Amino acid sequence: MIKQLTTISLILFVSFIILISVDVTISSPVYNYNVTIKTSGSPKFESHQGKLKMNILYQSESGTSQEDFVLTPVDVKIEPNREYQSTIASFSPMANITSIYLRWTLASPYNPIYKIKKPVVYFDSITLTHINSDSAIHMTITQSRRYCSPVSPTAIKHADGNTFYPCV
Repeated sequence: MIKQLTTISLILFVSFIILISVDVTISSPVYNYNVTIKTSGSPKFESHQGKLKMNILYQSESGTSQEDFVLTPVDVKIEPNREYQSTIASFSPMANITSIYLRWTLASPYNPIYKIKKPVVYFDSITLTHINSDSAIHMTITQSRRYCSPVSPTAIKHADGNTFYPCV
């Protein structure tokens, strides 16, 4: 009898924990963003096969948080004067995003020449766009924010990165 009560108590306790977890998960909205990264046309740099990656840093109720994204899961040719677009889903509203850390990696970083001199790519800016459609009032709201480096264009070496902040 006591063993059955203990088992029932344990089941109720676990169910309660699961319900609390589900409630917290459901109450966290997700914001979808279109990301546009611009490479610089000047100074010229050589094209490279690689991946673009970024971290979003934002203020949350528990302090500063970070989310990591691989924008190009398949290697792309990173070229001068181009735009690269991707879509991400974040837990942060745009107003809370304080900065974006951008980095890139080579598809094949094992070339011996890269041990001596890492290749560089020059970037201009990053733009986040959030589109919210409200069917109840038949309205679409578009928010956009540009992020720039203190020095533009900014040179980023393979496997390194740079921080971009909100700009005009």
